[in-house]
Amino acid sequence: MTTEIYCVRHGQSIHNQQQTIAGQLDSELTPLGFEDARSVAASMGRRDVEIVYCSDLLRARQTAETIMNTLQFSCPVRYSPLIRELDYGRFTEKTVAETFRVLNYKRVPDQRYPEGESFNDLQARVRQFLRQLLDESAGKRILVAAHAGSIRLLATLLDPPRQQEHLDRAYGNRFIGKAVIDEDKRVVSFEVLQNPERGGF
Repeated sequence: MTTEIYCVRHGQSIHNQQQTIAGQLDSELTPLGFEDARSVAASMGRRDVEIVYCSDLLRARQTAETIMNTLQFSCPVRYSPLIRELDYGRFTEKTVAETFRVLNYKRVPDQRYPEGESFNDLQARVRQFLRQLLDESAGKRILVAAHAGSIRLLATLLDPPRQQEHLDRAYGNRFIGKAVIDEDKRVVSFEVLQNPERGGF
């Protein structure tokens, strides 16, 4: 029995609107952010999701709740700090442009932001999350609501041959990716269903 995983990025947050780094802060969705989540729900159009995994940060929780309400489905929701956004340490609340000018974690995987995390740290968290998900929920249809960083790492783990493509992509606030995994936990396919890049990085 195959496992289907729909990966979505949260809608526009206040920090996205300001083009600043939220990292692991709780940042609320803007009115457009709630519209992003409703748009993602409409694009998915599926009411047969069996379990939701969600970052425990507010913007991801609000996105997951909005999708569930819009599609009127009710299923278990598991909140996980493992798929939080990268911890940018002292660069939290700095501008996105300044932060990536100083250090682009996608290009320098083993260097941590001061008092924060590195690409490798994020990858280790997301790898642990994916193992847990496949142990707990194999054979189910799953929604994962998370962040640009954690979704990027999920994509690279689920689709290693196109790792560089996933690293280079900007993940917009209406991003949807879909992975299909067979009963032996081998990835059958990974595809980007939509990715309007507004707000992506």
